[in-house]
Amino acid sequence: MVFQRNIFLGLTILLSLSLVILSIFLFWKSERIVVVPPMIEKEFWVDSRGVSGSYLEQFGGFIGQLLLSKSAQTAQNQRAILLRHTDPSFSTLLSKKLGEEEQKLLKENASYVFYPIEARSNPKTNEVLLIGDRTIYVSGTSISSERVRYILSFSNQGPRLLLKGITLSEEEK
Repeated sequence: MVFQRNIFLGLTILLSLSLVILSIFLFWKSERIVVVPPMIEKEFWVDSRGVSGSYLEQFGGFIGQLLLSKSAQTAQNQRAILLRHTDPSFSTLLSKKLGEEEQKLLKENASYVFYPIEARSNPKTNEVLLIGDRTIYVSGTSISSERVRYILSFSNQGPRLLLKGITLSEEEK
């Protein structure tokens, strides 16, 4: 009986230790979600600590198109979409600037288009450098075209990216 009791005691201690170790690993576990968009350009991943460079690049391209290509007819809808993807600390300023831009587009019957050439992401700083040509149209006539570089900054709120800044870059990073 003593021998049998000692075997069961040993098994109980071993199972208890494995339960404690598994519980510790469970708390440190990080879940990674692999997203496959309807139109697959590149695979990307999202987890609680950050996002992949390819996701940052694709999301930056999406936000860049909403910010940099618009007309008087599309500006209001694009503003609504942008504000859903904007960090709360930046949304008031962005909303004000986009509202002013909408009024200017309406007043001048203008539009502009951004043709992206390159996008470079930096997952460590959550920034995307968008390089492309921006053409401005007034009443359907092209009045200027120039190569521009914009840096889009993002913040992570869990696995979600939110726009927290946009700057016009004068030189290449």
